[in-house]
Amino acid sequence: MCLAFPPAMTSRRTPVVSSTHIFSPSLTNSLRGNFLRHLFHFDQRLNQTPPSALGFGYDSSNAIGQGPPFFNVSGYTPIGGAITGPRDSTQNTLELQDSIVWTRGSHLFKGGAEVRHTSIDMVQAIAPNAFFVFASTFPTNNAIANLMLGAPVTFYQGLGDFNRGLRLWNVGAYAQDEWRLNARLTVNYGLRYERISPFTEVDDRLNAFVQRVQSTVRPDAPTGLLFPGDPGVGRGIAPPFNAFMPRVGFVWDPTVTGAWSVRSSYGIFFDQFQNGSGTTSQVAISALPAAQFNQYSGAGLNFQNPYLGRIYPAPNTFVRPSTVFAMDVHAKPPYAQNWNLSVQRSLWDRSLVEVRYVGAKGTHLPRNIEANPAVYGPGATAQNADRRRLYANCPADGGTCDFSTIAMVSDITNSTYHAGQASISRRFAAGVAFNVSYWYSKSLDYLSAMNLSGSAAKPLAGENDLAQNPFDLDAEHGPSLFDARHRFVLSASWEPRIPATAPSTLRTIFGDWQVNAIATHNSGTPFTVSDTANVALQANSPPISGFAASRPNLIADPNSGPHTVDAWVSRSAFQRLDPITNAGQFGNAGRNIVRGPAYTNVDVSLVRTFRLTTATRLQFRAESFNILNHANFGLPVSDLNSANFGRIFSAAPPRLMQFALKVMF
Repeated sequence: MCLAFPPAMTSRRTPVVSSTHIFSPSLTNSLRGNFLRHLFHFDQRLNQTPPSALGFGYDSSNAIGQGPPFFNVSGYTPIGGAITGPRDSTQNTLELQDSIVWTRGSHLFKGGAEVRHTSIDMVQAIAPNAFFVFASTFPTNNAIANLMLGAPVTFYQGLGDFNRGLRLWNVGAYAQDEWRLNARLTVNYGLRYERISPFTEVDDRLNAFVQRVQSTVRPDAPTGLLFPGDPGVGRGIAPPFNAFMPRVGFVWDPTVTGAWSVRSSYGIFFDQFQNGSGTTSQVAISALPAAQFNQYSGAGLNFQNPYLGRIYPAPNTFVRPSTVFAMDVHAKPPYAQNWNLSVQRSLWDRSLVEVRYVGAKGTHLPRNIEANPAVYGPGATAQNADRRRLYANCPADGGTCDFSTIAMVSDITNSTYHAGQASISRRFAAGVAFNVSYWYSKSLDYLSAMNLSGSAAKPLAGENDLAQNPFDLDAEHGPSLFDARHRFVLSASWEPRIPATAPSTLRTIFGDWQVNAIATHNSGTPFTVSDTANVALQANSPPISGFAASRPNLIADPNSGPHTVDAWVSRSAFQRLDPITNAGQFGNAGRNIVRGPAYTNVDVSLVRTFRLTTATRLQFRAESFNILNHANFGLPVSDLNSANFGRIFSAAPPRLMQFALKVMF
């Protein structure tokens, strides 16, 4: 079932006021103030059929987010209404900047400061109609069969107030100098400072989690759940950070003729807290007890009425067990170190050859972690996973536990990127221009994108936010989702030159045409082979991922083929863990170790402009995308638990052609 949503509605206003004062020919100052107001309305519901109208024994928790439930079927495309929505926000940002430029001798000094205040008032309903997870672990080993039987492993619904007011102050200053030491060498150096603070919420609706610590702000909260104002917990959960960002670079001309150029630079660049897609809002929107999340798992879960025999929580109270989305109290803002070294050589006045090395390292990068994982032990089953959680705080008499999932935003990972690049280019002259480049690169990380799949039932583009083994995050180190070991790009433009002495008919037919082409080739995208059978018997983590992150054992080269549409990767390269003899174990296959199909594409355009009058022209365009009609296949099914493992069901568009006329005046 596919449910349509209206297009996002946006409105943006950006008035700017600036003043520039010239003190002298060598000293200028610029003062600038600007205001941004951005209205964003997304995921408005068209189908507002509530769950009760479909025969379920519960109703939607949010009037504007009302719609059908979401059904997450492990290994298959989900069905039902969207989990999150609507997402409405109003952002107001006020910024004041002042900068100065001063030239003195061989120095060019630049400096400035800025202050910025951002407010975001928003509403974002999370799972107001609930979602059900159907796995291939119980009661049968087929998720579709379990759906038909009405036997979910998890029910999850968001309740309460989803309105939030986020606030953020930023202060920064910088100073830099460009020093021309002589005709051959110029050096740049500078320093930027920023006071980086996490977002705060107007009513302090944010959560932290520190095991075995009782909140003094809300003494009725489960032990470990903390709030702004508790000891060691600031208004933004993590403390503000003083970020110093030095940078340095040089340009050297070994010959003074301009034929050669050697360039290099290094810099440190900080980012804001919580820089994952949607993470800034999700931490606040999910804050307990303003928001409440009912997560029920295990045998006996009633599909038609999951609340049967359970207590529906009163507003602003703590649900047992509580599902938490918290921020790490020790979080630090992420930063990147970038460096490069290049050698350039000009040829024949109009061409340039360049060889470059580029490197980067990311530190304190954010990721979602399951801070309350299940611990395997004697008697462990998929049905008692929630009671086996590390900080579930379950009473000995079998009563309700304090916590289920504790999703935590932690800035604990890093990344590296190294690339060798070579290119040759020609500036447009005599009707010809081109650029040819080749990159050989390697990018490694622990997670390439936050919230990429969310609670979907299968990975998007091969990535899963959830780590396979929550006790061994180092095992997630592997190629980045966007790692393309080889990349080749050629772009060219040609305007045929017709001699002025040629016959007028020839000039009319062949003159004023332009032919453009872009050719691209990338090596295959990496992806992870998973096994959603969940032999490790880990608990579900709906706020992070809708499917298990378990992986099989690797016993052969997974990239040896057969590389066909029906079998891109062979099952024989992997060994599935046995649910009996290997229960509680994790596979040794790494993350993103398999490569998908390569990408090859050639686009061509033919353009001619006709002069109609002195001020009016008519342009004709004929464009062909993927002119070779090369089949660029998508990634194969990567779940060993699926009967379609290794098969490819998607591809990029075939050859497309379009023609256009444009009047320019």
